[in-house]
Formats: sequence, structure tokens, C-alpha cells
Amino acid sequence: MKKQKVLFTFPSQSLDEFERQAEKASALGATHVYISQIEKSRWLWERDLRDPYPNWSMLLTSLFKIIRPEPIRAHLPAEFAERNYEYVTRKARLAGQHGLKAAMLLKEPFYLPEEVFRAHPEWRGARCDHPRRARNHYFSPCVDHPDVLAMYRDAVQLLCRDTGADYFQILTNDSGGGLCWSTGLYSGANGPAHCRGRSMAERIRGFLDALQDGAREADVELEVEINSNIGYKENEHAMDGVWPHLRPGQSVNGKDRRGRVRTGEVSMNYEYTLAPVRNLAQPFAFLRALETADRGGFANLRVVLTQTDFDEYTWLLSRYGRRPTKGPIDRAKLAGELAKEITGPRKAHRLAEAWEHLEAAVEHFRDTALEGLVSCAVNQRWINRPFVLFPDELEPEEKAYYRPFLFQANDEGHADDLLDIQNSSFIRGYSGVFIAGRALDKAMAKLNRAAELVTEVAAATEEDRLAATLRQHADRIRLLACFLRNAKNAIGFQHVVDTTDYERRPEISPQWPLDAEPNLLRFEEITRSEIDNTHEILRLIQGREATMLELAPSHGLEDVFLLSPRICGQLEKKTHIMLDHLLDGKRLYETHNH
Repeated sequence: MKKQKVLFTFPSQSLDEFERQAEKASALGATHVYISQIEKSRWLWERDLRDPYPNWSMLLTSLFKIIRPEPIRAHLPAEFAERNYEYVTRKARLAGQHGLKAAMLLKEPFYLPEEVFRAHPEWRGARCDHPRRARNHYFSPCVDHPDVLAMYRDAVQLLCRDTGADYFQILTNDSGGGLCWSTGLYSGANGPAHCRGRSMAERIRGFLDALQDGAREADVELEVEINSNIGYKENEHAMDGVWPHLRPGQSVNGKDRRGRVRTGEVSMNYEYTLAPVRNLAQPFAFLRALETADRGGFANLRVVLTQTDFDEYTWLLSRYGRRPTKGPIDRAKLAGELAKEITGPRKAHRLAEAWEHLEAAVEHFRDTALEGLVSCAVNQRWINRPFVLFPDELEPEEKAYYRPFLFQANDEGHADDLLDIQNSSFIRGYSGVFIAGRALDKAMAKLNRAAELVTEVAAATEEDRLAATLRQHADRIRLLACFLRNAKNAIGFQHVVDTTDYERRPEISPQWPLDAEPNLLRFEEITRSEIDNTHEILRLIQGREATMLELAPSHGLEDVFLLSPRICGQLEKKTHIMLDHLLDGKRLYETHNH
């Protein structure tokens, strides 16, 4: 992997864990590690807990979260900034001890508290919230204004002086960040009148120049990439015209001034596919991504590592570094060697087959277009909210444990609709529900087979510790299958609601024999399935919740993206509420009379 920069990013919850990961990255050939992960900036959300939109902006670091320029110092929380700036600089020092340089992932230009713009109205830049999903308006600072650029330049100088960071990856036009008059803003191109006539090329290069100038004042030559193309959003083609105007060390939407894609990435996107279920690896997919990124002619390589049960990705990177793979046969051989390393030669084929089934399940899950478990099981609390026919009749205490965390449901109508996902509806109607259900059925069948195979390997393993880890690994796969069952049940349940006439009173017919209405049968079938599925989740996680799931560090720090460590009690409450409302079907549907 001969690249100018090999950048590793990995989750770490402490300095000790960061140092262990940095040491590992250095041994694997990294040149840089990201130091930008900090604690969530809950102060943004706590300004108005009725507005779920700041949950997005809590996720990533921005410069003014950790550095408080003098003109806006009074409007930013000092303790949070100082604590997290120290954390970032200490990580940089630890990285340096292992021969690594620091890199930063930033959201810029990031919105500032409204008080800043009341004091400095000329700095108010683009409105960068999502208008359908936010209760409030949020504005980023205008990077066409010289005073704003000066604050950025000074902040970068300080950061580069204290950390030596020479690579910035910046995301914009999403999650609380945005550029003036950019067509990629969620609310449409907007900004102040004074910069409307300025070209996007001048705006972006002026911003990147300011960042690089600040770094040079700290004797650091900074490479900076800014990207506005994210997920399902339409790519912002207007920014493509910026490329010929860029300077060395600058990239926009992946490309430099010669139109070359600068950085290849190896990532399983775990955080937005399989999380909150923990530690499942995809060795074949990882190798495909690694080979593509390594051989793609990119100057840099970015590697995103997630925690796995057998440290599969570290092992693959180490072997790949010695002898890169060249196609599917090489990749299969290397994955086979990994399986042998974990289980021994006699049982390796079963583990490798389990990986194949798991990866096929992930692809089937992606076919639903649900954007991963985080968008439905977590953001919409499908996993722990009750599925009932009259959610508006639930008592406040029955809704209190999940309603505050339904992401971007800005009224009770949106909140009660299981298929209203972030104030949008991706799956609706018979065909959509049928196709999504089929995809989930295929995924669950693959997961169940994968779990069986890993269980067989565990049973044939004599070494106690390895056998225990394999059994837990099989349970993780079963837990993932439960999450997909929950998704299928939620989709099917809402379809029953959508196709029910709530104004019609069911006829009490004397006809004999008489079948129940199909929607009643579906309601009863799905409800029973979801209650049983919830009890299976409880069986799998009880007593080891934080081992099996990514959870908030405490109940008080639960948010839209993290389930509470009290999840088991919430799951039990869900089943009790559903059982209490089983007879609601009689209010809407005609029953059997046999």
C-alpha cells in the first residue's frame, strides 16, 4: 500500500484504547490516524430538546466546538471545549510516539448559536437545517466574510501548532454544516445578499486557502478535502466546476485541481448498516474494498476499522500488506487462511461459509433501502416501541421511554406512523411492503444459516475460550436476525394500519361459519411474532447488554442514535403494552365465527 498518506480511523472511548489502536495502525503501515473523535456535543440538543435535528450535529467535531475564538467565546461552552481540545491534543501526542501524524474529520462551516448572529448579523451565512425535519432554523457562518475567515485561520493555526495535524477531511451541506448559496443545502441555495454574486469556486477556494494559511503559520503544510456528496443526496454538480481553480493540497468532492480522485476508502459503513449489533465482520467485502482502493491509482488511502470478535480486519490488512491480492481467487484464499487462523484447518470452511451467508444477508438488507438499522430500529425506536393499533391512546408514561427519541417526528401523526422514517416514507403500499419483506426473509434465512454454522464450529472446538467467543459470535448473528425480524414486523404492521378503515365499525354477523378479516389475522400474526421476537432479543442480550449492543454510556445520555443501557426493561415494557392492547383488533375488524 504505497500511498502518500495511509489514514486510519477507528472508534476509541479512552486514551488507553486510542494508543492501543494507534500502535496497531502503525504496525499496519499507517502514516496518519484520526484524532477528531470527541464526546457528543449534547449542549447543542439541550438548548431545545423538542427539536431532534441537533442529534445529527452532535455526531461530528467542528473547529469551534473545541476552539473558542475571541469574538464568539462567550457564546460557546468553555468546559466542553477545553476538555475535548485537551483530549484531541493528547491523542496527537500519543500518535506521534508511534510515528504517526494526526488527521481531522470535521463538519464545516458548522452552525453557531443564534446569539452569535444577533451580535454579528453580518456573519449569518447559509441556513443549513433540513426544513422538513427541524423545528428551528440553524445558520452556519458565512465564509465569504473576512472576519469569519480570520476566526477559521486562527483556529487552524492553534490546532496545527498543538497537534501537527496536516490532513483535514471536511464534510459540508449536511448535519448542521453548509456553504452559502450552495445547491446542496437541504433548504435550497440560500445565504446573505452580500455574497450571492460570488462564484462557488471563489468561495470554496477562499475557505480552503484560509485553512491552509492558518496551518502554514504553524509551519504545517495542510492537505484539505471538502465533500458535499453524501449518501442518497443528489451529488452537487455545481461544485465540480471548482476543480480547475484549486491550489495544491486542495480537493473538492474527492477530486483535486487535475480532476483526479485523491483518496480511496476502505469502509464497511458499519455504523449505518449493522449497528447497534456489535462486532460482526465481513472479510470478503473488506478485501474487495481494500483491493479496489489500493489499486485505484489514488494518492491516499483511508481505512475505517470497526471492532470485531476476532480482529479480522487487522489480520487481513497485515497479510495484504505483505502480499496484495489480485482478484477473487486471491481474496478467497486469503479469507480462507484467516478462517484457519481462527478455528484451525478442520473447521475453517464452516466459518468461511458463515461469512458468505452474513455478507449475502447484508446485501439483501440493503435491498430494502432502509439505510441500515440505525435509521429504523434505533432512530425510530422500532426495536423497543410497542406496535399497537391506537398509539394515540397510549398513556404518557407508556410513551415516555421512547417518544423523545423518535428522530425528526415533529408531530404525533408522524411519530405514530412506523413507516415515517425521518419525516419521509421509503416503503409504502402492497408492492413496497412485499418487496421489502421478501428481501428481509432472504436476509434472515442467510443469518440463521450463518449462526448454525458458527455454532457447529463452537461445538467442535476444544479450547474453552475460543468456543465461548464463537458461541457469542453466533448469538450476535442471531441478534441481527432478530433486528431484521423487527423491521419486517414494523413494515407489515404499518401496512395493516394503512389499509384499515378506522371509521367503519365491524359488523357482528350471525353468519356461520365466518372467517376473520385478513387484516385482523395479519394484526394478530405480526403482534405475536413481534412479542416472541422481543423475548428472543431479551434472551440473547440480558446480562450482557453492552457486549451485544452499542449503547449510550448511561441512561441519562440516551439519544436518538444510542439506545439506553436499560434496554431490557424497555423491551419488557414493550411486550406488556402490546399484550394489554391485543383486543384492540376487535374494535376494527370482524372476527372468526366458526
